[in-house]
Amino acid sequence: MTNAGLLDLWTEPQERECLGCYVSRLLADFGCDSTLRWMRRWRAMRAPGVAALDRLFRRHDVKCDCGVPAALGAAARSDAPAALGAAACSGAPPPCAGVRRGSTRPCSMWGRPPDAPGGARGSPT
Repeated sequence: MTNAGLLDLWTEPQERECLGCYVSRLLADFGCDSTLRWMRRWRAMRAPGVAALDRLFRRHDVKCDCGVPAALGAAARSDAPAALGAAACSGAPPPCAGVRRGSTRPCSMWGRPPDAPGGARGSPT
């Protein structure tokens, strides 16, 4: 297998992997290049019809993958490792708890920020 083939395999979203966990995992492995390359790759492979992500990230002024989990309304749960979220650049996140294919909601490894009404998670789409 070529290096490009290995990279494609390594960066492919895992089965049922949510966008937040995917981006956190790839940030931990490859770091941030100041673009939304991992978000765009996940969307192209798992939810190609979800144009609302672009609006969500523009509204939250997210210009790179480090801001993706927070823009999704996800904050690391207090009982989850600190590697989640923008801090994922410095450590490997735990395995994703999983979501249905095409969902942009964070998995159960993520919680809502304290200012979210009732702590309920909403869909950005």
